[in-house]
Amino acid sequence: MRTSEPIRMIVHCPQNEADKKELSRRVAEFHADCVLNVIRGLDCPPSHKWELLQAVIDTAKNTS
Repeated sequence: MRTSEPIRMIVHCPQNEADKKELSRRVAEFHADCVLNVIRGLDCPPSHKWELLQAVIDTAKNTS
């Protein structure tokens, strides 16, 4: 198995509420794009993709 050096990251967290909300919005947008890309790549009829997307939306609404 190939191993490599760990990636070192410096993370600067937002300091005020406006920046926290913006970060949250951007993360949510990124997650939504990921879900859409996975669903689009599935090998199933568009109607099934639509049902799956609706199920994801309904689950997200019920858990927030």
